[in-house]
Amino acid sequence: MKETLEKAIRLLGTYTANRFDIWILAGNARASCRAHVMSELLGKKTPQSKSGVNVIQDEFERQTKITGSCTADWDTKFREFCRQSIEGIKS
Repeated sequence: MKETLEKAIRLLGTYTANRFDIWILAGNARASCRAHVMSELLGKKTPQSKSGVNVIQDEFERQTKITGSCTADWDTKFREFCRQSIEGIKS
């Protein structure tokens, strides 16, 4: 796994209390958190205006290659992927 993806997953876990639910970062109050996660994902500074929840989800989908039959299915698979990744990083 790419280092930038690992860092972004860890950061997402921090911002979401290890729920790995990207939608927790929705809204103006969490815009800086989204920009931080997106910057880690891309490996370069990303402005808040380019760090929406849907854009972050799309980028995680692109980098993890996780697919689902619907959004709920993707969310479940993504959260499990993140939890396994975190466990692998700790070991």
